[in-house]
Amino acid sequence: MRTSNPLQFHRGLDGILSLQGKVQQYQLQVATGKRLMSAADDPVAAAQTLNISERLSAIEQFTRNANLVDLRLSDQETAMSNSSTLLQRTRELILRGKSATMTADDRRFLAAEIRQRFDELVQLANTRNASGEYIFAGTAVDTVPFTVDASGAVVFNGNDNVRRLSISEGRTLAEGFSGAEAFMGVRNGNGTFVTDLASTNAGTGRLINDTLLDAAAYLPHDFRIQFTAADTFDVIDDTTGTTVLSAQTYAPDAAITFNGLSVAVTGAPAAGDSFSVTPSDNQSLFATLRNAIDAMERDATSPALAAQQTFDFDRVLADIDQGLNRLVALRAAVGARQNTIESQVSTNEDLTMQLKTVKSHLEDADPVEALSELARQAQALEAAQQAFVKVQSLSLFNFL
Repeated sequence: MRTSNPLQFHRGLDGILSLQGKVQQYQLQVATGKRLMSAADDPVAAAQTLNISERLSAIEQFTRNANLVDLRLSDQETAMSNSSTLLQRTRELILRGKSATMTADDRRFLAAEIRQRFDELVQLANTRNASGEYIFAGTAVDTVPFTVDASGAVVFNGNDNVRRLSISEGRTLAEGFSGAEAFMGVRNGNGTFVTDLASTNAGTGRLINDTLLDAAAYLPHDFRIQFTAADTFDVIDDTTGTTVLSAQTYAPDAAITFNGLSVAVTGAPAAGDSFSVTPSDNQSLFATLRNAIDAMERDATSPALAAQQTFDFDRVLADIDQGLNRLVALRAAVGARQNTIESQVSTNEDLTMQLKTVKSHLEDADPVEALSELARQAQALEAAQQAFVKVQSLSLFNFL
């Protein structure tokens, strides 16, 4: 079969160009350490590499989200820790004010400090993070969550919603708690029921030792302990209008048991005095401090008012304890979430390492193999170039 000189020239040139392309390919592999320069090099591996890159980007974002949630949880934990310290200090002031050696002026000084603690608690509840967002406003992060109205009551202006961020595929985590949950929705009394004295009481009796004995037997009704004489009383269910206990003999500090609960009356009640036992309700920490201030500033000018003041001190102490328990529970929940974040970040790091290893196997070049192929293809190119030159000189005119 005869071939023309132009055909031989083009075939030789194509072979040289092909070898030059291979040499360049392996030179790039040696220089960059990458086997895949384009999807054409290995379409299947290129597609897998693209999927892995997308997953790595997603995991990187998940880790950033987790770190952001952890930071915001830390901001809330700090604010709640400072709030707990504030409540503990208020509790100490109440115990001091409860002492019989304190004068009315002494208690007013204590009330002045509690007012400062009240303002400090409002500031803590309005804490901002590094981004300038209010951390207890729910999703209304640009709204001041707590303001004091003209009557001195604290109003919550945020919402109960909490932002959630994805920390892994299919897993989200709330970045904190709303201010309503942390500062507003605290159950008063002992958490189940709360006691009180009628403002018209003339004796020195007050309720003590309120305890839930049997949760199954407890009914959330309004009960009244009504003294029919100084030494006898009835227990009336005001919700149903029925008498639970009738003509009971009064013994100071003795337990009065009904409806799965137990209370006691101490002091000397007068005929007509009454004491209430009602279901606990939500009460804000701010209202608790306001009650403490009111109790401190009350002038106990009579034995009945002194008994009322002592009862109010006991009531505030119980409410403060409920508030402290709420903050402790929320701080424990914050710690649990931070532990979850730490575990998830570690899992994300392990998954990132695995994916990077698989991606490396798909796209990275073997340096030994790349160098060997570069040397082999370079030798083949050099030999092809030399052969091409000699073939081009094979002509009859060269022998004439």
